[in-house]
Amino acid sequence: MRVPGVFTGLVALFASTTTASAWWDAGHMRVAAIAYEKLTPAAKVEASRLLKLNPRYNEWAAAVPMKPDGTPGDVDQWTFIRASVWADDIKTYKDYTRDNDTATGPDAARNIGYSDKFVHEYWHYKDIPFSTDGSTWPSQDPVNAETQIKIFTAALPKSAGKSEDIRSYDLSWLLHLVGDVHQPLHSTAYFNIELHKKWTGAGKPDVGDRGGNEISVVPANGKSTKLHFYWDGIFGGYTTPLGAVADNKTDKIDPPSDALVEQTDPAEWIEESHKRALQFAYAAPVALDAKQPVILTREYETNARAVAEAQISVAGYRLANLLNEAFK
Repeated sequence: MRVPGVFTGLVALFASTTTASAWWDAGHMRVAAIAYEKLTPAAKVEASRLLKLNPRYNEWAAAVPMKPDGTPGDVDQWTFIRASVWADDIKTYKDYTRDNDTATGPDAARNIGYSDKFVHEYWHYKDIPFSTDGSTWPSQDPVNAETQIKIFTAALPKSAGKSEDIRSYDLSWLLHLVGDVHQPLHSTAYFNIELHKKWTGAGKPDVGDRGGNEISVVPANGKSTKLHFYWDGIFGGYTTPLGAVADNKTDKIDPPSDALVEQTDPAEWIEESHKRALQFAYAAPVALDAKQPVILTREYETNARAVAEAQISVAGYRLANLLNEAFK
């Protein structure tokens, strides 16, 4: 449950054309809900302790509903799941800025805790480029989701010697970024001649299709949207932590294989997502040179849902493994 004004800001955020928001609330919270169930008791205690240092913790805790029997709800579970969308929430906070905040700037990869008021949109993805017409692409961002997941993971154990403030900040980001990199279009940017003309003709750097943000599609609901938005919204938009838990139980998403769960390298996670994007997100009828908007087929949407469910499942298990190892 959000404080007044934040949900309004998120509606505006979803309507923008950026590659920096993945899964929206519902998907991110479902990843966190899966992870929470797989945490060890020690990891739950440490995660809860650190999240209490997040500046928004008191707001989250105050929103925990009572159980049907009149007893208090599970504050630790609620705040853990709710924290998974904090990294998107900050895009609407007045004290955060995009000014001088670039992936090539001197502060792009800094890890200084909550005193950092940069939005860091480029931390949410790593676009692996590809082309079908021989187009080339500019050098990619040196700071991205992969670099930051590695930095934050390394800083999380007490033995790393980082301050409690930094460890809390890093945990808050990791709860989000692990979900981000399992959204296939957060790993991909398509480049072709027509897109090159569009961007360079406008005097801007060539950024390709920006993870599907330059491809318009029409799903079964009949409302035209961007391909990236379609994948972001597969699980819906606004929800609550309890809603995410309930949805996981209702959908009964299959657990991932042990081989997938045991993969701990974020670079491999992103490569997997990229392959799924090529196989499913850019599958027919999303022909890359087709007339837009593209009308999505039942087969496309069925496959997209199945892939998205598999991705949030493995993301949840991997997030739990990461935190269990850091807090052991």
